[in-house]
Amino acid sequence: MPILQKKSLLRQISRDCIVKARSYRTRHKKLKFRDNAIDIFTSVLVAGSMSLTIMGITFPVLLIPSAVCSSIAFVITQAQRSYNLKHRYNMDAITYTQFEQISREISIVLRKNHLTNDDLIDFLEDINNRIALIEDTAIII
Repeated sequence: MPILQKKSLLRQISRDCIVKARSYRTRHKKLKFRDNAIDIFTSVLVAGSMSLTIMGITFPVLLIPSAVCSSIAFVITQAQRSYNLKHRYNMDAITYTQFEQISREISIVLRKNHLTNDDLIDFLEDINNRIALIEDTAIII
């Protein structure tokens, strides 16, 4: 394969990496937003439960809503732990940064004029191996 075709292939790989990085970044933002929203909602429930418990000293009927708020907060917290959102969005962040790094590295290598055919073959193999490793560890979109 001539050098021009290899450079064209590298440009295509770079574009594919950018597209994958954007999709992982989008999912990272969505998952992080959901996780933060769940944390805020759980905190509000716990604060409400504590307030109702303190007020329940004077008005015992308020202990029932306090128990309900505590139970709901507990269930939501356990569901959040089992779904493991923090791990998922951290893995997405790692994945999109790795794809961006590969894309930048390809751009840098393509700007070099002194590369031989063998250099490009070695670089293509290295890039393909790195992409395979990233895709093996990434959470599938």
